[in-house]
Amino acid sequence: VSTQSTGMGKERTKGEKEIRAANAETLKFYKSVVSATLVVYAVVRWFLGFSWFHVFMSISAATTLSLTYGSMSSAAAGGTDLNMEGGITDYLKDILLVTAGVTILSLFSDYCWYLWLIIPLFALGKLWTGIIKPWIFAPAPEEPANMGQDQGGPRKGMRQTKQRKNVGGSTGAGQPMSAFNLR
Repeated sequence: VSTQSTGMGKERTKGEKEIRAANAETLKFYKSVVSATLVVYAVVRWFLGFSWFHVFMSISAATTLSLTYGSMSSAAAGGTDLNMEGGITDYLKDILLVTAGVTILSLFSDYCWYLWLIIPLFALGKLWTGIIKPWIFAPAPEEPANMGQDQGGPRKGMRQTKQRKNVGGSTGAGQPMSAFNLR
């Protein structure tokens, strides 16, 4: 459940109805972004002319936009707050907006499609800083100084081992083991 700040410094949680209403507004906004991007690109590209490269890139952009929007709407249907900071939906919104921006900018120059590489580069940076680097450069776990020994040092450990050997058998002199005959 997400929290919301009130004017008096207290935080109150958002109710399910508020989350659904906010999600509906968010989805409406991003649906209009996706629709406007695809329509503007198709109309302008129609007048400018297109090649197989433009067809391939527009299909890639349309697929990315529709899959990202679909993931956001699935998350909203599951009850996730799309406006919550720091969640996976923030990344989905960023992917959608970067893709829409790159698609519109590509109308001015085909080299603007290279800006789309920001998304996988950012993902690789997050992967490196969050998983790979800490895993590779993590210090080796230190073993405790008394690993395998009791608090009495090595002599106490040897005595306990000797006593365990003598518990099941005899003392060596043909006499049965007793509590007074511990050697």
